[in-house]
Amino acid sequence: MLFRSGSELLQIRKDAGGAFNATRIWKSNRLKAKFTDLVYHDGYIYGLDDGIMACLDASNGEQKWKEGRYGHGQEILVGEVVLLTAESGEVILLDPNPQGSRELTRFSALRGKTWNPPALAGQYLLVRNDKEAACYRLPVAQP
Repeated sequence: MLFRSGSELLQIRKDAGGAFNATRIWKSNRLKAKFTDLVYHDGYIYGLDDGIMACLDASNGEQKWKEGRYGHGQEILVGEVVLLTAESGEVILLDPNPQGSRELTRFSALRGKTWNPPALAGQYLLVRNDKEAACYRLPVAQP
């Protein structure tokens, strides 16, 4: 895939002879993630499209919405919530909903440009950039 060309869904199959074949399901210029990871949740794909959070229908690539400027950060799915580290160093919790973007909370975690993916181990959130790293203990709901 070329830089700034969008995204596509491929189906990969292995034939009887052991060769792999790829079939394009859809292609869209609606989600240019660059080096940001994407999140799949309940039939939808969430990710940063040139720094703006977007939601695509995974079945056909149709864009449901695009809003919220976060720069080239990273996100992970934590249970039913998207945990996003924005390029600004803020941590934002988003409700993954195809009807629209909704921030649940946010806090400033680091200073400066932050492109590194977050890591979550139990109640400990680890974030870093090229100058500093931080560990936060988050309140975690008990089952």
